[in-house]
Amino acid sequence: MSLTTNRPRRSGEHRTSAASRERILDAAFEVIRDDGYSGATMAKVAKKAELPVGSVYWHFENKDLLLAAMIETSFERWHNQIVATLQPLPDEPFAQHIERIFGSAEAGRQYDAADFWRLGVILSVEESVREQVARESFLKIRQRQRAELAAWWRNTIPPALIAHDPELPDRLSGFTLALQDGNAIAGASGESIRAFRPMLASSLIHLVAEASAGLAAAPAAKAATASRPPRAAALKS
Repeated sequence: MSLTTNRPRRSGEHRTSAASRERILDAAFEVIRDDGYSGATMAKVAKKAELPVGSVYWHFENKDLLLAAMIETSFERWHNQIVATLQPLPDEPFAQHIERIFGSAEAGRQYDAADFWRLGVILSVEESVREQVARESFLKIRQRQRAELAAWWRNTIPPALIAHDPELPDRLSGFTLALQDGNAIAGASGESIRAFRPMLASSLIHLVAEASAGLAAAPAAKAATASRPPRAAALKS
């Protein structure tokens, strides 16, 4: 369900032209990209959108509500683009599926390229920021992302592996999001993150392979343990 189109109106956010609202949001992303989060002002957004500053305040009472709407809108745009890629292709091997999702450099498939994530990381690392509504919006989205990733891992990993290690999908989900946070910070700092994507995919493939190796070794370890004499009997002998 969209967080921006079918939700109750927030206090301070007025119902006017949807086109103007989108224009303001797009302008706000450009301002933050050029001037940074702290340098973004409602006046700069209005100038970039070529609208009176009163029009910006008509849609969003303050910067906090504007940033919250930016995060939610960007998330929905990104989520709608990538959700189809999470489905494996017919006869697609596991490793190829992981590489396609996390290692691809194609637009719309980049887990580290979403504007909402870069902005959200900035807000989430500092609890004293003034924009608490925006911060909470991102943290809720992050929780949703972790749950969705964990569900995706449960559907992707072989059932026998999950039965052997039920917490593996949750660990992989947390690890994936942690790398996503790092990529967002690197991207916001101007670093090239293209090389990080194949490394992320390789890391995830390795972690699953390592867990699979543990599963394969489990019967042998169990048999070896069962074949050992009890400790007391061993001491007597």
